[in-house]
Amino acid sequence: MADTSEEKSQPATDKKLKDARKKGQVAKSQDLVSGMVILFCTLCISILAPRAKAQVTALLDLTAQIYTEPFATVWPRVLDHAEQLVISITLPVMAVTTGVVILTNIITMRGFVFSVDPIKPEFKRINPAEGMKKIFALRNLVEFIKGLIKVHVLAIAFYVVGKHALQALMESSRCGAECMESTFFLVLKPLVFTVLCAFILVGGVDVMMQRWLFGRDMKMTRSETKRERKDIDGDPLIKSERRRQRNEMQALATKLGLGRASMMIGTTDGWVVGVRYVRGETPVPVIVCRAAPEEALLMLQEAYDLGIPHAPDKPLASEIARKTVPGDPVPDASFQAVADWLVAARLI
Repeated sequence: MADTSEEKSQPATDKKLKDARKKGQVAKSQDLVSGMVILFCTLCISILAPRAKAQVTALLDLTAQIYTEPFATVWPRVLDHAEQLVISITLPVMAVTTGVVILTNIITMRGFVFSVDPIKPEFKRINPAEGMKKIFALRNLVEFIKGLIKVHVLAIAFYVVGKHALQALMESSRCGAECMESTFFLVLKPLVFTVLCAFILVGGVDVMMQRWLFGRDMKMTRSETKRERKDIDGDPLIKSERRRQRNEMQALATKLGLGRASMMIGTTDGWVVGVRYVRGETPVPVIVCRAAPEEALLMLQEAYDLGIPHAPDKPLASEIARKTVPGDPVPDASFQAVADWLVAARLI
């Protein structure tokens, strides 16, 4: 209930943006894609136009030359030439369109995005209440304004170009086909240029607008931000307990080692453990170091140099070493035996 009344004032976290991207929710601009498709298809058609014109002329010439032959033999030849003409024109345009759509979307969406979530059936897509919300949404208002701008810009462009070219178009019929063709292209070029500029300019603005709208839709409440941070980093109480245990282990590490031992238990041919017991400091004897049989002699020599008392009890040392690690208290089963050695060394 708190989330519904809270204001979404926090920017989306990286996790939310990543999750949204996995669902196919990214900022994208169809206007820029349309503008780039028109631009590159226009360039492609302008490159293909001379060859296409020659092929059309050849097809018409072929038709004119073979009109006296039987239809059954003429039709396959004409159809083959027509198919080659259509394929040679449409395939490059389709390839350019597909490539431009993919590349433009990858650039605007900042990477490749694939998800089946947008096509999954959901009840909210046919819910009338959700539909009414979308009708009056800010995103639809922006789309409506963009549409008005494009219509007005194109209408003005057609009016201006048409007004200046109308006289030339009316008079072009007097000077033959070549004159009509040049006049047609003279009128067409500014129109195409205006359309391209309008779509690309609106598309560039639309990219920034779509990213702003997407960021606005992805905003989070403070509660959502805290909940997500807890999901990522863990519960603060658990983190605090782990931090406390880590600090204790670090503090304990400074209290371990051979130099902290009050007594060494073991022999040179078996396990050796160092026990620390100081009245008022350690409530029970604590293991501060240990050595395997192959290192026992070296540790006992170092302990001797430090003047640490030695209890040559091989079974006791082996029993303690198997059940403990440095920092552990002496096991209950070995407590009395260790206490006896400490009493014998006058450490208790």
